[in-house]
Amino acid sequence: MPLYADISRVAIQVSRRVVVASIQLDLDDDILARFREDLLGRVHETGARGVILDVSGLETLDSAEFAALRRIIAMTDIMGAESVLVGLQPGVVSALIEAGAEVDGLRTAIDLDAAFALLELEFEPEPEGEGEGEGGGEGEDEAAVDADWEDDLLLEPNWAPGDER
Repeated sequence: MPLYADISRVAIQVSRRVVVASIQLDLDDDILARFREDLLGRVHETGARGVILDVSGLETLDSAEFAALRRIIAMTDIMGAESVLVGLQPGVVSALIEAGAEVDGLRTAIDLDAAFALLELEFEPEPEGEGEGEGGGEGEDEAAVDADWEDDLLLEPNWAPGDER
């Protein structure tokens, strides 16, 4: 009998070379362990370049569950798939911050469309003829840099004015 036969599964699908996991059930250690194996297996077998963890269905998320999700995100990053956490409820965010959860470096988006847009920006190849030389230098279009920075603000709801970027 399989190791996780009696444990509920998190719905996982692939779209545009991005694995999308929709977490709609209460998490516990067994569900998180099965989810980790399922997700990492799907990233490996599809060669996915991105992972979206949709937690919009979670009304609660304690610091231990959040830490487990952070470890899963670190694992997918090591496998070469950029990760985005989507749909954190305001009450969940508040509770995590109050509990002192580690949120530095976490990439978030307000919804799936914003997450796909963020990942598409990450994977967009640089146009031919641009980027000649290291670092862009004097030829870099300042308006484009400003626009990219403003887009990041829209896609990173956990950023606040005055925070280091």
